Amino acid sequence: MRDVHFCKTCDFRLPFCVRTDREFCGKRCRVWWYRHPGVKRLDFSPGEDIPSRRRRGQPKTLAEALMLLALERTRANEFEVAAKQAQTSEGILRNQLAMVRDELSEERTKNATLRDELEDVRVQLAMVRDELSEERKKNATLRDELEEERKKHAETELHCRKEESRADKMESRYNSLSDDLERAEAYSTELEEEVERMRGHTEDVRFDLEVKIDRLRRESEEHRESKERVAKEHEGLNRKYEELRSRFDENERALKSRDGELAKQRQSFTASERAHQEIHTTADSTMRSLVEERNRRITAERHVEQLRQELRRLIMTPPSLLSEVQRLALLDLHQDLLATELREVKHHRDIAVEEQARLAARLLELMSPGRYLEHAAAAGYDITTDPLIKRMQESVLIEGQLAQWQRATGKRQRARAFDTQQTLVEQAYAAAIKERWKHIDHPHKSFRKTPYWLATGILLDEESERHLLKVTEDRAATMQQKIGTGMR
Repeated sequence: MRDVHFCKTCDFRLPFCVRTDREFCGKRCRVWWYRHPGVKRLDFSPGEDIPSRRRRGQPKTLAEALMLLALERTRANEFEVAAKQAQTSEGILRNQLAMVRDELSEERTKNATLRDELEDVRVQLAMVRDELSEERKKNATLRDELEEERKKHAETELHCRKEESRADKMESRYNSLSDDLERAEAYSTELEEEVERMRGHTEDVRFDLEVKIDRLRRESEEHRESKERVAKEHEGLNRKYEELRSRFDENERALKSRDGELAKQRQSFTASERAHQEIHTTADSTMRSLVEERNRRITAERHVEQLRQELRRLIMTPPSLLSEVQRLALLDLHQDLLATELREVKHHRDIAVEEQARLAARLLELMSPGRYLEHAAAAGYDITTDPLIKRMQESVLIEGQLAQWQRATGKRQRARAFDTQQTLVEQAYAAAIKERWKHIDHPHKSFRKTPYWLATGILLDEESERHLLKVTEDRAATMQQKIGTGMR
């Protein structure tokens, strides 16, 4: 046979139609060998000039043969694992069969014991029957003797009748015989009573034995049918359990749904009641604020009017009548009056800002659902101090300014204008909720973590909250930059 030659690069078997001194299957393998001497080439097929047809089941390369060998080894390992599992299952089944055989032997032993006890009872019953037959024989003998005595008594009476003449002589004998007869009758009565007592006792013993035999028979039958009965009872109990379980689940679901509906109704009623109270409180506070603001305005107007009159009087004074000291005093007085007015204005502004903050907090509490607020409070969240809502207030104002600038300059209005039908707090609250839900649905590319709710619909995790604050600040800075660039 001709020697088989393989390619030095890819280990492809060279056909017999080529030269015997050929070392490579194609140009690519030859170039590879010259560039990488001693290194096998396993990542591509042989050259086009070598026939690619191969025999069925014969690997084309050494790498393919090694891969097939690895697959066969893996398959052999799987077969070995399956054989081990089968052996384990067979051992478990054998152990179960041994346990069943042990139980069967125990049952047979119990049945043999019951059979022995039944034989003992039968022997005792035979002995009692023998004793009863002996007693009956004794009773029959006594009855025969009694009949003989009665016959003798009749013959004696007949003889006495016939021998009336001998009555006197035989009186003593007759009396004695009468006494004997009475004693015999008493003895016979006692014997009959004793026989009746023995008969009753025998009947009781026989009844007890019959009851015991029946009980043993029933126990034997029950013991034989115990497994089937227990299996049937177990199946019945399982069916009852499943039925009761299904009923319990249905009742539980119904109760949960009812409890949920009641809880929702209670929450809705509580929220409505709280909202009603808060609305009244807000209205009262607003009225008080309006009254106080009106009183402060009237007081400020009066004070300003007094200052104006005083300044007018001083200004109307001729300069010739005023010295340098008086003019300086007049200027100092004018400065003091302006400073006092500025302090009062700042004080009124601070009071108005505080009142506005209180009203904003109440509006936030009114806008938020009750169940969310309870859940958020449990997580340590206070809506009145939410930094994102405060930041959104600034963003809403800046975006409104940007919209005004775009409208004034005739540019396309892309920014959202300030809604005069809603308060600043309402718009900021809606914007904050929108940004949080948007972050949950589709986070920004710069946020590398997975966001999650601490209080559903209200509060996110710390990383997400910091990210939203930064995004809002950057957006507000960008809008301010646009406005400043357009102003220039």
